[in-house]
Amino acid sequence: MMKKLIVSTVVLLIIGGSSAVVYGNNDTSTAQEAKVEQETLKILTPNRNIVASDRNMVLSFTAPEGTTVTIDVYYNTSVATSKQNYVAAYDPIEIKVGALQRGWAEVELRKGLNKIDFTAVYKDGREDTISRTVEVKDIDDVKKQVEQSIASTSSTERLKSIVNTENK
Repeated sequence: MMKKLIVSTVVLLIIGGSSAVVYGNNDTSTAQEAKVEQETLKILTPNRNIVASDRNMVLSFTAPEGTTVTIDVYYNTSVATSKQNYVAAYDPIEIKVGALQRGWAEVELRKGLNKIDFTAVYKDGREDTISRTVEVKDIDDVKKQVEQSIASTSSTERLKSIVNTENK
């Protein structure tokens, strides 16, 4: 009787322990999505077109290892506000992405409208270009622009813009 009790307890422990080990997940889409996302150039700073008061800006991005990223900075020479005429500010900055899969560069922008082009050339020869526009203004001009935009929009629109900052 005691022998049967011990054997049945051992069998139950083996069955109970094996069920927790056998658990598996068939969903592989998250791993594939993460892999696809890592294989492209992603600009971290500036993450969208912005207005700034500081002329010095640190640009940061992520890209796959072995990617060569070229940063071209242009400034607007046009007097007319309806049409932009961009001229290269200085020689392009070339960065080879290493094992950290991140890159940084500090650039000095001119007052007014500046355009920054990020061009990635991947190991397999593909090219990807992302552009950002940064407008450099005096701090007083930035304050006036913020006050005008706050006064001209409704409170619901302001709340939506605060909540949806990632979509811009």
